[in-house]
Amino acid sequence: MKKMNDSAIIDLYFNRDEEAISSTIECYNGRLLRFASRFLSDKRDAEECVNDAYVRAWNTIPPTRPENLFAYLAALCRNSALDVIKKNTAQKRSVQLVELTSEMNECIPDRSSISDDRSDEIAEYINEFLSTLPKEKRLVFVGRYWYSDSIADIARKTGFSQSKVKTMLHRMREDLREYIDRKDGSV
Repeated sequence: MKKMNDSAIIDLYFNRDEEAISSTIECYNGRLLRFASRFLSDKRDAEECVNDAYVRAWNTIPPTRPENLFAYLAALCRNSALDVIKKNTAQKRSVQLVELTSEMNECIPDRSSISDDRSDEIAEYINEFLSTLPKEKRLVFVGRYWYSDSIADIARKTGFSQSKVKTMLHRMREDLREYIDRKDGSV
């Protein structure tokens, strides 16, 4: 069976054709399992998150028509993985998740009153900010705050020292904070 492209698979979702799920699994199951495994140490939890992503895709396409199906599925899978982490560690949250949240909280102004609309606006600002960065910095930022890579993993992947990675991340967080402040007109 020949693998379908994203557009053809999305058309299957829009036609409510169950072949959409099997085609999605054929194209992306391995990548999604590896992706979920970055967040979850239990293979069964990772598989559950991937399956949950397929269900969520079925329930949200349509009306959503993602431009990049893998990125859309990865976002659904990531959200599911974070739900599993919260459930599994209700009292003692993952140290790394707390650390990442704390790091990003440095960048988000007035985070105590962020509405859904405001959250969408901040996400747009972050995407705009990332588009201004050179590729190597963007990879470091996304590796840390999207894939939850450790400083050591990022250093190994990029060839940078851990100290350089920490410095880059610190400066990018400061730059992101300033970028958001400028976009808000508060500077």
